[in-house]
Amino acid sequence: MRPLRLQPARVYRFYRGGTLIARLRGHDEPDGEFPEDWLGSVVPASNPGRDDAEEGLSRLADGRLLRDAIAADPDAWLGGEHVERFGTSTGLLVKLLDAAERLPVHAHPGRAFARTRFGSPFGKTEAWIVLATRGPEAGVWVGLREEVARERYHQWIERQDTDALLGSLNRLPVSTGDVVYVPAGVPHAIGAGVFMAELQEPTDYLILCEWEGFPIRPEDAHLGIGWEAALSALDLRAHEPVLGLPDQARAFFWADEEPEPPGRFAVLLVLAGEGEVAGEQARAGDAFAVPAAADDLGVAGELRVLRCLAPDPA
Repeated sequence: MRPLRLQPARVYRFYRGGTLIARLRGHDEPDGEFPEDWLGSVVPASNPGRDDAEEGLSRLADGRLLRDAIAADPDAWLGGEHVERFGTSTGLLVKLLDAAERLPVHAHPGRAFARTRFGSPFGKTEAWIVLATRGPEAGVWVGLREEVARERYHQWIERQDTDALLGSLNRLPVSTGDVVYVPAGVPHAIGAGVFMAELQEPTDYLILCEWEGFPIRPEDAHLGIGWEAALSALDLRAHEPVLGLPDQARAFFWADEEPEPPGRFAVLLVLAGEGEVAGEQARAGDAFAVPAAADDLGVAGELRVLRCLAPDPA
């Protein structure tokens, strides 16, 4: 088993971007409706109104869906302990996300909520690794500065009170190399001009507190379960933003720049340079799926890599 190259998997979203994804790979592209590239994905994107059932799923260079390759040999790809805990899901989704405009205030359910409501073992805790910005004003909003009563927050949503929704959050300026950890349930928004690698649990559950001014239907904002239920997934307590990856992130994912086999599933993203991975030519923007059974990544040359690891099953 060795790392296998992943094809790009650009994904439609309701916001514009994508230029910096192309620039990472050495070519030009205007901002458009495909501002994300999903790496190592075994789950499809949820895009109401679109009918591409495989959008967001990663394919290997030979055309096979990564999901199918793993299902054919789960122990080699994921490791026996992982399969026992999580089944044939990698437990991980990595995205390249390039926002040319601010994203709306939103949040994601945690594991307990997702298990009860959707029968899923995964919610959507995530972390942002900033790869570049489009200017010094780039920033993100994470967590409430002060606790807000559920009824009051619901009123902000019903009124689409952007000033209240955005103004209640902690704003953080960000620059290249910053890492922000975002637990499930915490309201947040990504600002215009932020290009990141996002590590997250492998779901596309999205609770949109704000939709006015975006091509989003209000009925698509609450995961189809209504606001009374959706609001219970939000963490409306005061939240101090978490910089870097805390130890508790290991239950969901991990990231480092070690060019070594991790002993569990990983996605290897080339951030800079040229060289080889597993005997194949590699350059900035290339990505590889790393099986747990791989005993050598074969990283050679002047490559800087980001190693994104599946959750620690222990």
